[in-house]
Amino acid sequence: MTTPTYSLAAWRKYREEQAQPKQASPREVTLADVPADAEMDEGIFIGFWNGERFVSWENWVATAPIIRTESAPALPEDARLVTAVCGNTRVWLARDGDRWLMYAGSRHSRRRDFASPYLAHAVRTAEAWYGPPAGGWQVERE
Repeated sequence: MTTPTYSLAAWRKYREEQAQPKQASPREVTLADVPADAEMDEGIFIGFWNGERFVSWENWVATAPIIRTESAPALPEDARLVTAVCGNTRVWLARDGDRWLMYAGSRHSRRRDFASPYLAHAVRTAEAWYGPPAGGWQVERE
């Protein structure tokens, strides 16, 4: 591990960056941000705050931005063994009949507290327990 080197020039650059006005970043709206006398569409029971007034769900959902993240390519349905390095642990998911078993650390150390009928559930569980996979999930031959 290398020790970072600090210089007077780096310090000046940092101070200049701090002095510049920052762009407004989006933040969560709290109830304190909504005025007590805010307008509301007529005839709605539950309204959604759009920054100016309460609107009905139908109007809000039609104008709300939808964010879609690209997911990793799906693993083949006929896969029998998939593996990944999650965090610092190598994890294997092996099909055993109609269930997926998890092995962590070595191919001989089976997690006795886990079995799932779904590969996607097994993948999510492994990632929750051990961390995100460094290079994604790979299909292996047994």
